[in-house]
Amino acid sequence: MSNSFLGSKIVMVTFVTLMGAFGLNLTAGQFFAPLNDTYGWDLTVLSLAVSLNMITWGIFQPVMGRLIDRYGPKPVISGSAALMGIAFILSATITQLWEFFLYYGVLTAIGFAGCASMANSVLVSRWYVKKRAKMLTRSSMGMNIGQLILLPLTGFLIASSGFRSAFVVLGLIMLVIVVPIVLIVVKNNPTDVNQMPDGDSTSLFTAATSISLSEALRSREFWIATLGFATCGFTLYLVTMHLPNFAVDLGGGKSLGGQLLGIAALGSAVSMWITGQLTLVMGKKNLLIILYMVRLLAFIWLAVSPGIWQLYVFAVVYGISSMPIIPLVTGIIGDKFGKNAMGSILGFSWFIHQVFAAIAVFLGGYLRTMTGNYELAFWLGAALLVFGVVLTTLIKEQTLPVNSKTVVQ
Repeated sequence: MSNSFLGSKIVMVTFVTLMGAFGLNLTAGQFFAPLNDTYGWDLTVLSLAVSLNMITWGIFQPVMGRLIDRYGPKPVISGSAALMGIAFILSATITQLWEFFLYYGVLTAIGFAGCASMANSVLVSRWYVKKRAKMLTRSSMGMNIGQLILLPLTGFLIASSGFRSAFVVLGLIMLVIVVPIVLIVVKNNPTDVNQMPDGDSTSLFTAATSISLSEALRSREFWIATLGFATCGFTLYLVTMHLPNFAVDLGGGKSLGGQLLGIAALGSAVSMWITGQLTLVMGKKNLLIILYMVRLLAFIWLAVSPGIWQLYVFAVVYGISSMPIIPLVTGIIGDKFGKNAMGSILGFSWFIHQVFAAIAVFLGGYLRTMTGNYELAFWLGAALLVFGVVLTTLIKEQTLPVNSKTVVQ
């Protein structure tokens, strides 16, 4: 029996894993220019690999969730991180377009599905109940920090030693750093090392009743939370994929989009920390409503105030409301349905999230082509966020009693 509660180390490992997973998966755009220069592959065709990656990731979310429910988070996360690393190293050998589609569009996406937000959220949720939302937000900050560190690193590596070396270095980060610490540190459950959730040996924690995915799909609460989350997916990827091009439309340089997304990532990291501190005071539902409303205001601002300086304001406000939504939704679903079947249930929510994300990427480009600007796309995003706010107000948040006889629902 270990005297020291392992939960804090679990959160640290998930933080590092999310840094690597999100950092790698979001680097694809930086390889487009060198691949175009080397092989003449059309940028529009290369961007289809991103769409394939998103669709594959979404499809494999429920699959990975089912595997986690059956075998535990540790083997799924470590195996998936290894697959991402191998896929990137293989990408250093590409000479044909189909190889990039296979290695990034398919293999990287499958790996990402098993070591990104859903898998790590399930792991953290097994170790924390009373502090679940707080620890999920701390863990999820890895998504932002990974972008702030690995995206500039990728640009530096490509510029200094070429795209092939960049692929290798990024792949080795997963294989040499992430995979070993997951294998060495992570335990699937506190009971595996004779500990209790939250490290609270004085509380009586009982195992949650296993709720199947089919039961969750018949639950009103599941669909309220999931469809609200889908509006997050739509607006998140509309910005991530189209903000750089919108910045160019307004007369900004080609690097402006990356700068704006970096500002948003930094704002998101700060917001993630703050929301983690406020969850026990304000509740996950109330914070979620506020974040959806902040993102709604950001989208209205973007639609009515097109200009370069307005983009910087948007990046800050949008960043505050971007990634912190993810751990809050995860915490609400975990509190409602328990941890036993959380992998498959949360995996299905992420699948719906990615379907809406893929629709956003397509519609953003389509409406830009049809109308000559992004105004209609941004108003559509704002309308969906109104829907998200309304849905979130209907959530019946599960509250945990604070006495010494806490029971996990």
